Amino acid sequence: MILPMTTIAQAARPTPAVLPPRNRAERLLLPATFITSLGNGIQLVAAAVLVFTTGQSALAVGWLYILVSVPPALLSLWFGTIADRFDRRTLCLIADLVSAGAAAFLPVWILTGGDPGPVAYGTAFALSLLSAMFMPASNALIKERVHPARTARFSAHYEMAMQLGLLLSAAVGGILIHYVGTTPLFLFNGVTFLASAVALWAMRTAPARTETADHEADAGGVSGAPLVRLGLLYACGQTMIMVSNTTLIVLVYDAFDRGAGVYGIVDALAGLGFCVAAALYPRISARFGEFRTAVAGGIGCALMSFVLPLHLAVLLLAVPPAAFMVGLSRVGMRSILLRSVPERRAGRLFGAVNAAGLGLSAAMTVAVAAVADATHIRYGFYVLGAFCVLATAAVAFSLRGKVKAL
Repeated sequence: MILPMTTIAQAARPTPAVLPPRNRAERLLLPATFITSLGNGIQLVAAAVLVFTTGQSALAVGWLYILVSVPPALLSLWFGTIADRFDRRTLCLIADLVSAGAAAFLPVWILTGGDPGPVAYGTAFALSLLSAMFMPASNALIKERVHPARTARFSAHYEMAMQLGLLLSAAVGGILIHYVGTTPLFLFNGVTFLASAVALWAMRTAPARTETADHEADAGGVSGAPLVRLGLLYACGQTMIMVSNTTLIVLVYDAFDRGAGVYGIVDALAGLGFCVAAALYPRISARFGEFRTAVAGGIGCALMSFVLPLHLAVLLLAVPPAAFMVGLSRVGMRSILLRSVPERRAGRLFGAVNAAGLGLSAAMTVAVAAVADATHIRYGFYVLGAFCVLATAAVAFSLRGKVKAL
């Protein structure tokens, strides 16, 4: 049953001026997010450089991202259902500890003289499989532990912590790859998973909730087609970010004939733009509305895809505003989804959204890589930008009568 539009408006209303203080979970979730983002960013940059330098094609990097996308695309919804049935903190702890072991296997294999290529793909697949469980469980944990009045503020801080980790991983990763190679960076990722597990353990078990509290928590939620389409908008932004990771590597290495250092600068500039968006989001959304801000940011970033491949100087100048716009979209859609979904269904929602985003990303990666290898990487950017503009605009247009108050 689709609830009245006033309920949707209440679910996505901007954060009030007076906020309750941060609780223990909120204080620990942010550093855990930063640590994991830092390690994963370095791991992905190092793995992408490793497979590109051995495969020498856009499709070689594309297959890495496809392999990373397959487990979450197929299993996120199922893992999300599990996250709604079992303790979410425990599931996140298990995922972190097993991920630490999986991440440490690759550098040990390389140091013992093994062929790094196949194992790099295998490690990426294993970490992606564990991430498929961690992602819906951690997002449902946010819904469970963060006060509803702090959702928009926390969403902005969450994305900022994530992007700060990626910003440092790009800059530090690019420099360290140049001087020490990729092997130490893979080992470092295992350490970050252990640090994240410590933060989750310190969060402690959630206090018991009564059936009445559960009913009240779900009373303001939104169900039905509007929530599904809001999830699709979030998935479109995820597709833009993930496929751009592939195209930017090929653009820097192939079209502009630069190396890991320049790619690290580009990624760092993107992270900087994202962090600025997260910092300014509360003010911008308060003025223009969360939904309008999110949609305008998504379309604006997609349009920047037609500018990025023109020249290296243009890329360096255009990446920050492009990341700023997609950052507004990500923070806005996450905030709306966290406010809208009933807590008992939060795992399934974010599992479904993650699956949709990664499925779209895998399909678009194949299409963009095929176009890039057959013609030029700039045409891959054009295909990606056109798809994201049309998809975001179409879904937003279908919600035009249901989000007037947002």
